[in-house]
Amino acid sequence: MSAADTVIPGSPAYADDAALARELADATGRLLLDLRASTPPGRDREYAGDEQAHQFLTRELARLRPDDAVLSEEGSLDPHDRQGAHRLWIVDPLDGSSGFGRGTDEWGVHVALVVDGRLAAGAVAIPGADALVDSGTVEAVPDTPLGDELAVTVSRSRPPHELRAVERAFRVRLVRRSAAGVKMLAVLRGEADVYLHSGGQYEWDNAAPMAVAMAAGLLATRIDGSPVPYGQDDPYSPDLLIARPSVHAAVLSALTGVR
Repeated sequence: MSAADTVIPGSPAYADDAALARELADATGRLLLDLRASTPPGRDREYAGDEQAHQFLTRELARLRPDDAVLSEEGSLDPHDRQGAHRLWIVDPLDGSSGFGRGTDEWGVHVALVVDGRLAAGAVAIPGADALVDSGTVEAVPDTPLGDELAVTVSRSRPPHELRAVERAFRVRLVRRSAAGVKMLAVLRGEADVYLHSGGQYEWDNAAPMAVAMAAGLLATRIDGSPVPYGQDDPYSPDLLIARPSVHAAVLSALTGVR
């Protein structure tokens, strides 16, 4: 297998897929912005966003990649249709749907491709922040060393219990955000040094953010440093750690023995 054929985000072999992921995330995000502008805040908007975004994404993938399998948060979780799939699209049509329903900007669209269980391409749209990033065109993040303070982006409602170990090892500043793609973007933009999460997600929550992060040169793993698996029968994904390589190593060292 040549270097161009290696299944990693940012590989030229999957440039067309990264471009498609970007196109679909962008189009879905614009659909959701139109919906938000035309509906009052509340659960009805949230539910409509989930459904309309899911229908659009799955319809377009069926048209443009008819031989590929699809796992969507709003679709069937029966693993039968995706077991053994060579190419699997993992999508979160509306990440942060409750924020979308309330009218905040902390929500997004995730589109990722997994090939033989490994992330190959992905795109994340955060329409409220006018942000759109993909694994084919994202700029590399310099591996600058950690300064005097570690900025950690965590969930607004469910900060990880491992944060205590990190706070014992570093002077920590919390960057509280909602939605996985929003937190990944904070690391990508340098607003945070690390994205730390535990307590559970699903593959659709983190597949696209992880693909973009990896293509940018960030390390994206579980909090024990092992790879995050994709294409599993059970799509539950317990935890993650995204950071620049030097920061990732330092945080991983602090977390050793916590779990």
